[in-house]
Order: sequence, then C-alpha cells, then structure tokens
Amino acid sequence: MKKTTHKQNNRAVKRKSEQRKPAAGKKTQPVKKMKSQKKNVRPAKRKHKKVNKQKKKLRKTKILFFEIVLTLLVTIGILSVLSLFTFSFAKVEGYSMSDTLDDGEVVVVNKLSKIKRFDLVYLKVPKSKDKSIRRIIGQPGESLYYKNGQLFIDEQEKDESFIDDYKNQFEQDGMLYTEDFTLKSLSGRPTIPKGKYLVLGDNRPYATDSRYYQLVDEKEIIGKVEMRVLPLHKLQRVK
Repeated sequence: MKKTTHKQNNRAVKRKSEQRKPAAGKKTQPVKKMKSQKKNVRPAKRKHKKVNKQKKKLRKTKILFFEIVLTLLVTIGILSVLSLFTFSFAKVEGYSMSDTLDDGEVVVVNKLSKIKRFDLVYLKVPKSKDKSIRRIIGQPGESLYYKNGQLFIDEQEKDESFIDDYKNQFEQDGMLYTEDFTLKSLSGRPTIPKGKYLVLGDNRPYATDSRYYQLVDEKEIIGKVEMRVLPLHKLQRVK
C-alpha cells in the first residue's frame, strides 16, 4: 500500500508540474504579436511623415501663389495710378499714320512730356468721341503753308524726313504727297492762336487731320507717343 501510494503521489506531482508549464505554442504567441506590432509601427510613422511633407509642400505652394497674386495686384494698382497722371497705352486705329505706325499696334503715351514740332501725339479728335495719333506740324504763334508739297513755317522751309521715301515716290509719278494749303484756308487766321496746334497724319493722301477738323486745342492732346510696345518684334522708340 505504501509503494502504491508513493507512485501515485509521484504521478500527481508530475501532472501538476506539467499543468504549470506553458504549452510550446503559447510561448511563441506573445513574441509573434510583439514582433508584428513593431513591424507595423515603422510603416505607420513613414506614412505620417509623408503626409506631413505633402501638407508642408501644399502650404508652401499656397503661400507662393498668394504672393504672386498679391504682387500682380499691387503692380496693376501702381500702373493704374501712374497711368492716370504719367503715362497710358494707346492702340493705333486705321492707316493715317502708315508707315510710321500701322493699324493695331500699341504705343506708350507720356502725359508729362513737353510737346514740340514733329512729335507724335495722342489726342482727342475735335467734335468727336474718337482718339487718334497724329504729328505736330504747326505750333502757337506760327504762320504755315505748303507749296509744291513742301512745308514752310514763318516763311522758312522745313524738312520732313519722316515722309521722304513716300514723298519721293509720289514726286517721281508727278504727284504731290501733301496737297498745297495755307493756314488761312484752314482756320481763317494768318497765325496759329495760343493753345492751338496743327496736326497731320504721315499718310498724307489718306489721313484725316487738321485739314479736315482744323486746329487742335492743347487740352485735347493727351500726351506724346514715346514707344511702340506691340507687336513685340517691332518694340522700339518712334519718331
């Protein structure tokens, strides 16, 4: 009985010890879970960093866009204010100034520049809502006439080099590029009154100018044409 009891006791002890020992499968499970969690942490961090970079890039793009728009608005504002007092743009309409300026070209007009003979000016056409570009020929206090296509101011012959090419072509064909006229025939006055100007188009045979709408008041002169800006391949100062 004692032996049997001792064996039974040994078996019971072994069973208890076996029950206390964790199974082989259970040992690896928590380790596997920890490893998988560690592996999942790195991609999550990378993804988070990538999202942050994209947000920063988007923020920088928005700031850059805002700065560009703001700069454009400020520039347009400054140009608008300046155009009221100093300069403006004008579009050539028609062929009265050909070949100096052609239809559709765009020029810069200086509103502060002093006007002198043979300057190109941008003006309001008398008794009309139209605006045009013409050349100053006669100034206040001067007498003026054309004889045989030649300009005379205060009895002095004046050269008009800006129309020489066309003038010579017409003369070779026995025609006058500028038809003869006198100041008195246009305005009924021997001299140009104070504050008035006589303007002509460079395309003399076809231009509408002071020969049609008489003298131009200085208040109707918007400014001096300084430069052609469009088309770009013809960008230059004009004379």
